[in-house]
Amino acid sequence: MEINYFGLIGVTRGFAPVIVRNGGGSVANLLSVVSLASMPPAGRYSASKAAAWSATLSLRSDLAKQNIRVFAVFPSPIDTEMSKGFEFAKAPAIDVADEVLAGITADTDDNFPHPMSKQVCAAWNGNHKAVEKQFASM
Repeated sequence: MEINYFGLIGVTRGFAPVIVRNGGGSVANLLSVVSLASMPPAGRYSASKAAAWSATLSLRSDLAKQNIRVFAVFPSPIDTEMSKGFEFAKAPAIDVADEVLAGITADTDDNFPHPMSKQVCAAWNGNHKAVEKQFASM
């Protein structure tokens, strides 16, 4: 099978036949709260995560027909090497992993696996423009 796509979509579609042969399954795409609103110091990162969110939505509807669930995960900063220099509250990686698995088990399409990301979700659902303005001021 030739893959005519690239990146997230191509990799996911490349594995889809294997998942189908195994009776279906799940894919969890690790995005970020900055998928929802950009932070100026992380503009390129925010844009790439927003594009990945869009791809996740596309894959979610396309692959559902093949018994493959596609989940979006929107963590706040995770305590990893990548976030080492950031002065934010960071989620322990193991806690995020546990919450991702719990979200899959609970069939939660969009998972916000940390208190900070849950706050962003609540604010986004209430007034996404306010979150956009808040992130823009950071």
